[in-house]
Amino acid sequence: MRNYLKPQKKFRVIFFIGKGGVGKTTTSAAVASYLASEGYKTLIVSLDPAHNLGDAFIMQLGDRPEEISKNLFAMELDMEKVIKSYLHHLEDSMKYMYRYLTVINLEKYFEVLSYSPGIEEYATLEAIRDILKEGDRWDIIVFDTPPTGLTLRVLALPEIAKIWSEKLIDIRRRILDKRLTIEKIQGERKFVIEGKEYKLPSREEEDEVLKELINYKMEVEEVLKTITSDERTSVVAVMNPEMLALYETERAKESLIKFNIPLNLIVINKVINLDVNIPQLKVKMNTQREVLKEISQKFKNIDMIRIPMYEKEPRGFERLKELGKLIVEVG
Repeated sequence: MRNYLKPQKKFRVIFFIGKGGVGKTTTSAAVASYLASEGYKTLIVSLDPAHNLGDAFIMQLGDRPEEISKNLFAMELDMEKVIKSYLHHLEDSMKYMYRYLTVINLEKYFEVLSYSPGIEEYATLEAIRDILKEGDRWDIIVFDTPPTGLTLRVLALPEIAKIWSEKLIDIRRRILDKRLTIEKIQGERKFVIEGKEYKLPSREEEDEVLKELINYKMEVEEVLKTITSDERTSVVAVMNPEMLALYETERAKESLIKFNIPLNLIVINKVINLDVNIPQLKVKMNTQREVLKEISQKFKNIDMIRIPMYEKEPRGFERLKELGKLIVEVG
């Protein structure tokens, strides 16, 4: 079995990435099915808003882990629900931390924020973070991801969020220093909300905003530590033997290198293998051969496996398990 697809010291996280329509869902479901059949307690999570994971298993899935076969649990995240939950958490936190700023209409602010660019990426990261927090429940966590662009932005966020939170922590500490200086001259500043008196925080140990920022930074660092660890995380790129898919996979590889996230395996899906000469397919097969040759040159140090084009897409646990064995064991 490939070492980067099984757990070592702790649970193993596997991200399946690629263009839409290349077979990510089928491939991720196949690998998860086979690993579960080998005795690993496996969770597969669909992060793609256009969910197909339930279709692959020929069943309806919800947004909570559901055991669909021995050792195999599956779920499809409702991204609209995830975004609402993320914004609701932010709103509650801000109302508590900035309760002395009663003039701000936070409801209107968050209503606008729900349509802001990047909110889906942050909500997706929040969902991944929540799943990883309970990672010890599983031996293996498989993520069936959205198309490459969105997935790479999500994987880049922990590093960005870490830098962002460090800057905000520094700014907040400066604010508290200035407040403390003013307090020493003018005395404590207090305010009353709903009959209860509050003191404007001026020290780190009493400031809820700083505590929240530090806590967020620690959680983001834990996600970053997990996804950049060779012992904990693997990325499998799924592609078809086509030039556009090749270019996108190459760009993904370059991005992952920048993020220090390991790309371990490339699954080349829907490869046509025919011994008979069919004129209508000859051009397509010749094109595939050229692309396959270029793939071998561009990804020399990465394991690859070619999956033939099947008459029917593998569906259901047993057929998916057979495909998963081919990917995990044979390669």
